[in-house]
Amino acid sequence: MRVSYQHTNIRSGNESTLLRFTAADGTRACVLVDAGGAVDLDSALGDDEYLNAILLTHAHIDHYRSLARNVRHNAPIYTSPATATLLEQTLPEAQKDNDLGEISEAMDALEPIDDWTAVLANLDVRPVSAGHTPGAAGFIIRFRDRTTTDELLNGEQHILATGDFTTRPCAGFPELQTTYPFDIDAVLLNASTEDTYRTALNESLQTVLERAYAGSQVVIATSSLTGLHYAILLGHTAAALDRELPITMVGQAAKLYNALELDDPGIETREVFERTATVLEQGRVTIAGPETPQKGSAARLLNAVKDDPTGVFVQLATGDAAPVTNVSCTTRYIELRNHPSIETIDRVVRELAPKQVVIKHAVGDTLKQFQRRFDHCFTWGTNDEEIHRLYEAGEWQAPEWIAETAATQIRTRQWERAQNQPFDPDGMRSPVRRDAVDLEAEGVDLDALETTFGRPSTDPYSASASDGDGTAVDVEEDRPQRGEDDSIEAELLARLEAIETKLDRSEETVRARVLSDGNGEQFLHLLEQADIEAGDTVEIIVSGTDSEETKR
Repeated sequence: MRVSYQHTNIRSGNESTLLRFTAADGTRACVLVDAGGAVDLDSALGDDEYLNAILLTHAHIDHYRSLARNVRHNAPIYTSPATATLLEQTLPEAQKDNDLGEISEAMDALEPIDDWTAVLANLDVRPVSAGHTPGAAGFIIRFRDRTTTDELLNGEQHILATGDFTTRPCAGFPELQTTYPFDIDAVLLNASTEDTYRTALNESLQTVLERAYAGSQVVIATSSLTGLHYAILLGHTAAALDRELPITMVGQAAKLYNALELDDPGIETREVFERTATVLEQGRVTIAGPETPQKGSAARLLNAVKDDPTGVFVQLATGDAAPVTNVSCTTRYIELRNHPSIETIDRVVRELAPKQVVIKHAVGDTLKQFQRRFDHCFTWGTNDEEIHRLYEAGEWQAPEWIAETAATQIRTRQWERAQNQPFDPDGMRSPVRRDAVDLEAEGVDLDALETTFGRPSTDPYSASASDGDGTAVDVEEDRPQRGEDDSIEAELLARLEAIETKLDRSEETVRARVLSDGNGEQFLHLLEQADIEAGDTVEIIVSGTDSEETKR
């Protein structure tokens, strides 16, 4: 068996790879991993070559932009079941603003798989969870070589194509695992990195929860898959804090959530809405797209809150969106890209201990840096679209630019690593399916959020409220008990009378929370009922001690 790889879009993202598997009898299989921008199989495939399969790792457009244009030879498009469901929604939507080719052909070729699936007699593929985004998968590619001397696994060799990955779960979908019941001999390693994800995630949660619990209308603009991920984390965070938080997903994000048939705390969906008022509310978080609010639901919602000084507009940017400016509402721009840190990539390679690493989703200097990063495996950081041979005649090949003495040293380190490699015969995780959401594993600093938001503010409509000096006032005791013949109207009047009596006391105070838009403007959010209307002008007397202030 001979195995080679070829970059197919080195200048347009470099996430796409054509793998060739050639048996001793000349039988050849061609497998494309992802179909990003500028992939052209008409140029890459020889006259006597046929495409046998496309492996699509996840439903981000930079990985499927050329998918429809490269479907041919009745080749299936293998994906995880969740990604196949998402693509049925994202392909038609993305086609509105992008030339994706005949997407109906791609949709017809979609074939979700969750176990080993044969491409040829001696070639199989299987998806494995990869974190990063809901439904994302890497792929294990298993081939058998009769010329190998490896009798233990009957000549089986394994390649892992990571796709974009994290070692954190994502919205309940598991992370990329690094222990398998067999050796990973080669890795197609997507090397996109991000060191600030956890910090950005918790900064955004702090902002959103603070303003929503203070009664602001909060709008989040982001990409549909990030909106899906973020809504799930936000809903489960509020549930863990034992605080109610209404969340509405609108537009494409709502369609994706409904397509996956998810059910998470506090989340409701509105795929289509006629008036923005139906999806906006004080204390509600509304999630829409795209992250650049120049069109779509995000543009409509920004227009609805931009003149509200207590409103909040948050952009969770995954691309190069421009920050919103020149509006009266509070704005926040937070880059939220869910990729691993460089230290995590080092750990993944160390734990997998492959013989070969092919660097993907990187170009130029980054490729060169990775060529020198790992000293225990052969690292291919090629900046071209040539065909490079990885495996032949039962052996994994060294790159031609590595001297024989250096290659011998690397093979020695490989052997040493293999002796300490964990081996778990039952270590193959279940297919790419959603588990329970583990907030801390996903990067949420729940302890910090509980310190800030763990105790709910007083509910002015509860049976027990606090008067101005901190003494509990039981509204239930102040109102007459309703008999069988009392009307609902009488009960409501009694409740109002009790509240008015409480507010009319000469020393009564109404508690409020001070809000800031971050630009020097301050606002008061009343925490108790008061006989005032929106737009009223009132006088505020601030008094208190060294430890606290009371707003009256």
